[in-house]
Amino acid sequence: MMRRLLILEVFLLAAGCGGGLAPPEEEDPGPGTVKNSLAFFDYSASNTHSAQDPDNSASSELSLTKGETIMLGTCGLTDSAFTGDTYLRLYGSSIQVAASDDSEACGWDSTGSRIVYTALVSGIYTLRAGCFDVGACSGTVALSRRKATFTAPSLSNTHNATVNTFNKQYYFNGGEVIRVSTCGTTAFGASASGDTLLRLFRQSNGGYTAEVANNDNAGAACASAAELVYAVPSAGYYQIRVGCAANTACSATVAVYIE
Repeated sequence: MMRRLLILEVFLLAAGCGGGLAPPEEEDPGPGTVKNSLAFFDYSASNTHSAQDPDNSASSELSLTKGETIMLGTCGLTDSAFTGDTYLRLYGSSIQVAASDDSEACGWDSTGSRIVYTALVSGIYTLRAGCFDVGACSGTVALSRRKATFTAPSLSNTHNATVNTFNKQYYFNGGEVIRVSTCGTTAFGASASGDTLLRLFRQSNGGYTAEVANNDNAGAACASAAELVYAVPSAGYYQIRVGCAANTACSATVAVYIE
Protein backbone atom coordinates (compact mmCIF):
# COMPACT_ATOMS: atom_id res chain seq x y z
CA MET A 1 0.00 0.00 0.00
CA MET A 2 2.84 2.41 0.85
CA ARG A 3 4.52 1.60 -2.49
CA ARG A 4 1.33 2.51 -4.43
CA LEU A 5 1.05 5.84 -2.58
CA LEU A 6 4.70 6.62 -3.32
CA ILE A 7 4.21 5.96 -7.04
CA LEU A 8 1.10 8.18 -7.07
CA GLU A 9 2.97 11.01 -5.30
CA VAL A 10 5.86 10.85 -7.80
CA PHE A 11 3.37 10.95 -10.72
CA LEU A 12 1.51 13.97 -9.31
CA LEU A 13 4.77 15.80 -8.56
CA ALA A 14 6.00 15.25 -12.13
CA ALA A 15 2.67 16.45 -13.58
CA GLY A 16 2.68 19.52 -11.39
CA CYS A 17 6.18 20.41 -12.61
CA GLY A 18 5.25 20.12 -16.27
CA GLY A 19 6.39 16.53 -16.60
CA GLY A 20 4.25 13.45 -16.56
CA LEU A 21 3.65 11.02 -19.36
CA ALA A 22 4.65 12.21 -22.82
CA PRO A 23 1.76 12.66 -25.24
CA PRO A 24 1.54 9.91 -27.84
CA GLU A 25 3.36 10.72 -31.07
CA GLU A 26 1.48 10.90 -34.36
CA GLU A 27 1.57 7.54 -36.03
CA ASP A 28 3.97 7.35 -38.95
CA PRO A 29 1.98 6.24 -42.00
CA GLY A 30 5.03 4.46 -43.37
CA PRO A 31 6.66 4.59 -46.79
CA GLY A 32 4.52 5.13 -49.84
CA THR A 33 1.77 7.05 -48.09
CA VAL A 34 1.00 10.69 -47.36
CA LYS A 35 -0.29 12.06 -44.05
CA ASN A 36 -2.37 14.93 -45.34
CA SER A 37 -4.19 15.91 -48.47
CA LEU A 38 -3.15 19.12 -50.15
CA ALA A 39 -6.37 20.87 -49.16
CA PHE A 40 -4.88 24.15 -48.05
CA PHE A 41 -7.21 25.67 -45.49
CA ASP A 42 -10.79 26.67 -44.67
CA TYR A 43 -11.88 30.26 -44.24
CA SER A 44 -14.90 32.47 -43.69
CA ALA A 45 -14.77 36.23 -44.30
CA SER A 46 -16.65 39.42 -45.15
CA ASN A 47 -15.84 43.05 -46.03
CA THR A 48 -12.53 42.03 -47.60
CA HIS A 49 -12.80 44.45 -50.55
CA SER A 50 -12.04 41.65 -53.01
CA ALA A 51 -9.28 40.18 -50.79
CA GLN A 52 -7.40 43.49 -50.73
CA ASP A 53 -8.01 44.11 -47.02
CA PRO A 54 -5.39 42.07 -45.11
CA ASP A 55 -7.20 42.51 -41.80
CA ASN A 56 -10.49 40.95 -42.91
CA SER A 57 -9.07 38.45 -45.41
CA ALA A 58 -7.66 35.04 -44.48
CA SER A 59 -4.08 34.22 -45.40
CA SER A 60 -1.69 31.28 -45.47
CA GLU A 61 1.82 30.64 -46.73
CA LEU A 62 3.14 28.00 -49.12
CA SER A 63 6.57 27.14 -50.41
CA LEU A 64 7.23 26.99 -54.16
CA THR A 65 10.32 26.11 -56.15
CA LYS A 66 11.38 27.99 -59.28
CA GLY A 67 9.48 26.70 -62.31
CA GLU A 68 6.86 24.87 -60.25
CA THR A 69 3.27 25.17 -61.54
CA ILE A 70 0.32 25.09 -59.17
CA MET A 71 -3.45 25.39 -59.28
CA LEU A 72 -4.96 26.85 -56.13
CA GLY A 73 -8.68 27.38 -55.66
CA THR A 74 -12.06 27.14 -53.99
CA CYS A 75 -13.40 25.19 -56.98
CA GLY A 76 -12.27 22.82 -59.71
CA LEU A 77 -9.86 20.89 -57.46
CA THR A 78 -10.20 17.86 -55.21
CA ASP A 79 -11.64 18.80 -51.77
CA SER A 80 -12.25 22.44 -52.78
CA ALA A 81 -15.58 24.10 -51.88
CA PHE A 82 -17.16 27.53 -51.51
CA THR A 83 -20.28 29.51 -50.63
CA GLY A 84 -20.82 33.05 -51.83
CA ASP A 85 -18.44 34.84 -54.21
CA THR A 86 -14.82 34.06 -53.32
CA TYR A 87 -11.73 36.02 -54.33
CA LEU A 88 -8.11 34.83 -54.17
CA ARG A 89 -4.83 36.72 -54.46
CA LEU A 90 -1.29 35.25 -54.43
CA TYR A 91 1.71 37.31 -53.33
CA GLY A 92 5.42 36.74 -53.73
CA SER A 93 7.15 38.89 -51.12
CA SER A 94 4.89 41.96 -51.16
CA ILE A 95 4.07 41.81 -54.89
CA GLN A 96 0.84 40.30 -56.21
CA VAL A 97 1.67 37.60 -58.76
CA ALA A 98 -1.79 36.16 -59.49
CA ALA A 99 -5.47 36.69 -58.67
CA SER A 100 -8.85 35.10 -59.39
CA ASP A 101 -12.48 36.07 -58.89
CA ASP A 102 -14.77 33.84 -61.01
CA SER A 103 -12.98 30.92 -62.62
CA GLU A 104 -14.17 29.45 -65.92
CA ALA A 105 -12.67 26.14 -64.81
CA CYS A 106 -15.67 25.75 -62.49
CA GLY A 107 -18.42 26.64 -64.95
CA TRP A 108 -19.52 29.74 -66.81
CA ASP A 109 -21.70 30.96 -63.93
CA SER A 110 -19.44 29.89 -61.05
CA THR A 111 -18.47 32.37 -58.32
CA GLY A 112 -15.63 30.15 -57.14
CA SER A 113 -11.99 31.10 -57.67
CA ARG A 114 -8.95 29.26 -59.04
CA ILE A 115 -5.43 30.64 -59.45
CA VAL A 116 -2.91 29.14 -61.86
CA TYR A 117 0.70 30.18 -61.35
CA THR A 118 4.23 29.13 -62.33
CA ALA A 119 6.81 30.32 -59.81
CA LEU A 120 9.47 32.61 -61.25
CA VAL A 121 11.64 32.22 -58.15
CA SER A 122 11.82 29.80 -55.25
CA GLY A 123 10.48 31.04 -51.95
CA ILE A 124 7.57 31.50 -49.59
CA TYR A 125 4.38 32.82 -51.17
CA THR A 126 1.28 34.12 -49.39
CA LEU A 127 -2.27 33.32 -50.42
CA ARG A 128 -4.87 35.90 -49.39
CA ALA A 129 -8.45 34.62 -49.46
CA GLY A 130 -11.50 36.84 -49.32
CA CYS A 131 -14.80 37.67 -50.97
CA PHE A 132 -15.81 39.83 -53.93
CA ASP A 133 -16.29 43.50 -52.99
CA VAL A 134 -17.66 43.74 -49.42
CA GLY A 135 -19.77 40.57 -49.48
CA ALA A 136 -19.57 37.54 -47.21
CA CYS A 137 -18.32 34.11 -48.28
CA SER A 138 -16.54 30.99 -47.14
CA GLY A 139 -14.36 28.42 -48.82
CA THR A 140 -12.07 25.43 -48.67
CA VAL A 141 -8.95 26.26 -50.64
CA ALA A 142 -7.28 23.23 -52.30
CA LEU A 143 -3.81 23.03 -53.80
CA SER A 144 -2.70 21.07 -56.87
CA ARG A 145 0.97 20.77 -57.83
CA ARG A 146 1.97 19.82 -61.37
CA LYS A 147 4.16 16.72 -61.55
CA ALA A 148 4.79 16.61 -65.30
CA THR A 149 3.57 17.30 -68.82
CA PHE A 150 4.19 15.23 -71.93
CA THR A 151 3.08 15.27 -75.57
CA ALA A 152 1.28 12.43 -77.33
CA PRO A 153 1.41 13.36 -81.03
CA SER A 154 -0.40 11.98 -84.08
CA LEU A 155 -2.45 9.17 -82.61
CA SER A 156 -4.89 7.14 -84.72
CA ASN A 157 -6.63 3.77 -84.85
CA THR A 158 -6.26 3.25 -81.11
CA HIS A 159 -9.66 1.53 -80.76
CA ASN A 160 -10.63 3.47 -77.64
CA ALA A 161 -7.05 3.60 -76.33
CA THR A 162 -6.58 -0.18 -76.32
CA VAL A 163 -3.94 -0.37 -79.10
CA ASN A 164 -1.42 2.01 -80.71
CA THR A 165 -1.44 4.22 -77.59
CA PHE A 166 1.20 6.62 -76.32
CA ASN A 167 2.30 5.41 -72.87
CA LYS A 168 4.09 7.09 -69.96
CA GLN A 169 4.92 5.71 -66.50
CA TYR A 170 5.11 7.61 -63.19
CA TYR A 171 5.56 6.71 -59.56
CA PHE A 172 2.79 7.87 -57.21
CA ASN A 173 2.51 7.69 -53.43
CA GLY A 174 -0.36 5.98 -51.70
CA GLY A 175 -2.99 8.49 -50.58
CA GLU A 176 -2.29 10.97 -53.37
CA VAL A 177 -5.08 12.14 -55.65
CA ILE A 178 -3.84 12.53 -59.22
CA ARG A 179 -5.35 14.51 -62.07
CA VAL A 180 -4.31 13.30 -65.53
CA SER A 181 -5.74 15.59 -68.16
CA THR A 182 -5.84 16.64 -71.79
CA CYS A 183 -8.25 19.49 -70.95
CA GLY A 184 -6.64 22.93 -70.74
CA THR A 185 -9.66 24.45 -68.99
CA THR A 186 -9.39 22.28 -65.90
CA ALA A 187 -5.65 21.46 -65.97
CA PHE A 188 -3.25 24.25 -66.91
CA GLY A 189 -0.75 23.12 -69.55
CA ALA A 190 -2.95 20.39 -71.01
CA SER A 191 -4.45 20.45 -74.51
CA ALA A 192 -6.23 18.19 -76.96
CA SER A 193 -6.94 17.99 -80.65
CA GLY A 194 -9.68 15.55 -81.55
CA ASP A 195 -11.47 13.15 -79.18
CA THR A 196 -8.91 11.93 -76.65
CA LEU A 197 -9.31 8.95 -74.31
CA LEU A 198 -7.19 8.14 -71.23
CA ARG A 199 -6.58 4.88 -69.41
CA LEU A 200 -4.57 4.32 -66.22
CA PHE A 201 -2.91 1.02 -65.31
CA ARG A 202 -1.19 -0.11 -62.12
CA GLN A 203 2.03 -2.10 -62.31
CA SER A 204 1.45 -5.68 -61.22
CA ASN A 205 3.82 -8.66 -61.48
CA GLY A 206 6.24 -6.65 -63.58
CA GLY A 207 3.68 -5.47 -66.13
CA TYR A 208 0.83 -3.02 -66.61
CA THR A 209 -2.21 -5.24 -66.92
CA ALA A 210 -4.48 -3.93 -64.15
CA GLU A 211 -6.62 -1.04 -65.39
CA VAL A 212 -7.73 1.20 -62.52
CA ALA A 213 -9.34 4.19 -64.26
CA ASN A 214 -10.35 5.58 -67.65
CA ASN A 215 -12.12 8.58 -69.16
CA ASP A 216 -13.32 9.66 -72.59
CA ASN A 217 -15.05 13.06 -72.30
CA ALA A 218 -14.39 15.04 -69.10
CA GLY A 219 -17.48 17.25 -69.25
CA ALA A 220 -18.97 20.32 -70.87
CA ALA A 221 -16.01 22.57 -70.07
CA CYS A 222 -13.65 20.13 -71.78
CA ALA A 223 -15.68 19.25 -74.92
CA SER A 224 -14.18 15.97 -76.20
CA ALA A 225 -10.97 16.21 -74.13
CA ALA A 226 -10.35 13.45 -71.58
CA GLU A 227 -9.41 13.82 -67.92
CA LEU A 228 -9.31 11.35 -65.06
CA VAL A 229 -9.02 12.00 -61.32
CA TYR A 230 -7.88 9.02 -59.28
CA ALA A 231 -7.15 8.40 -55.59
CA VAL A 232 -4.01 6.24 -55.47
CA PRO A 233 -4.62 3.38 -52.99
CA SER A 234 -1.02 2.17 -52.75
CA ALA A 235 2.40 3.40 -53.79
CA GLY A 236 3.88 2.18 -57.04
CA TYR A 237 4.35 2.81 -60.72
CA TYR A 238 1.33 3.61 -62.85
CA GLN A 239 1.10 3.80 -66.64
CA ILE A 240 -0.89 6.44 -68.47
CA ARG A 241 -2.12 5.36 -71.91
CA VAL A 242 -3.25 8.08 -74.29
CA GLY A 243 -5.47 7.26 -77.26
CA CYS A 244 -8.48 8.42 -79.22
CA ALA A 245 -12.16 7.52 -79.07
CA ALA A 246 -13.12 4.71 -81.43
CA ASN A 247 -10.66 4.73 -84.35
CA THR A 248 -10.46 8.49 -84.86
CA ALA A 249 -7.26 10.55 -84.96
CA CYS A 250 -6.14 12.85 -82.15
CA SER A 251 -3.18 14.36 -80.34
CA ALA A 252 -2.66 15.78 -76.87
CA THR A 253 -0.45 17.41 -74.32
CA VAL A 254 -1.08 15.60 -71.06
CA ALA A 255 -0.71 17.38 -67.72
CA VAL A 256 -0.24 15.35 -64.54
CA TYR A 257 -1.07 16.98 -61.18
CA ILE A 258 -0.97 15.83 -57.56
CA GLU A 259 -3.84 17.27 -55.47
